[in-house]
Amino acid sequence: MTIRDVFVPLFQGIAFDSQLEVAADVALRLQAHTNVVFTRPDPFIAAAMVPEMIAATGVVAEAIETEGKRAEAAALEAFNRWRTAYGLVAEDGAAPVDSIAAAWHERIGSIAATVVEVGRLSDLAIIPQPDPYEIATEEAFAAAVFETGRPAIVTPTRVRQSIFHHIVVAWNGSLQAARAINGAMPLLRQAEKVSIFAPSEDTEAINYRRGLIEHLSWHGIEAEYLHTDDKPADVGKALTNSAAATHATMIVMGAYSHSRIREAVLGGVTRHVLKHTDIPVLMMH
Repeated sequence: MTIRDVFVPLFQGIAFDSQLEVAADVALRLQAHTNVVFTRPDPFIAAAMVPEMIAATGVVAEAIETEGKRAEAAALEAFNRWRTAYGLVAEDGAAPVDSIAAAWHERIGSIAATVVEVGRLSDLAIIPQPDPYEIATEEAFAAAVFETGRPAIVTPTRVRQSIFHHIVVAWNGSLQAARAINGAMPLLRQAEKVSIFAPSEDTEAINYRRGLIEHLSWHGIEAEYLHTDDKPADVGKALTNSAAATHATMIVMGAYSHSRIREAVLGGVTRHVLKHTDIPVLMMH
């Protein structure tokens, strides 16, 4: 798999600096094209959801549209500053296929629909960390991770350094973890350091761990086992603690929407990692 087309969805009212930082990191390292899509709500649908008491004070479709356009214009200015700062070519239809270009597009409507439609025709999505108090981030996460069939990098509020410095792979031998590793392979090849996190010490886990290290070696990736003193039952805590202690710059893991017997090791980790880590996390379902 190669990563040549990176999708960055932006939404009204949601900070996106870290998404663009990670996008530039990936684009420059992999010589990839970046497709930035800003989605604002349909003013008429949004107005229909406004309580009647508030609507009576003057909050109507026109006001919602005006605010949406204002946010859109501000985001475009930020995009152009970012593109210029990193020396990315403006995507205007004439840019060479092998150029490191960045395109800007605008949409009106459903966040989930935009993420699914564009995400399925992209190699990688870079999305904001889901926040239960920001419905747009929750919708983007669910759509990107569970409905596109593509890997997604979930970004924290602030990114301190390149994701390629030290990537930690969470591994339990499951289908979701295998898919995440496959989706992350182009990034793993570029990483300065790759570690395997698999805290369970039963025979099956050890064999899976050894098998993954051998598999990665065939791709030219030298990986090492990441030791942890935490109990295997506290996998979420052990993973985030190990990542922090070893100065990891990104975690790669499968994403699970519900627990199954086979997913017992990592099944409850998805939300824990998203809540407690401050580095990007590549997930795939």
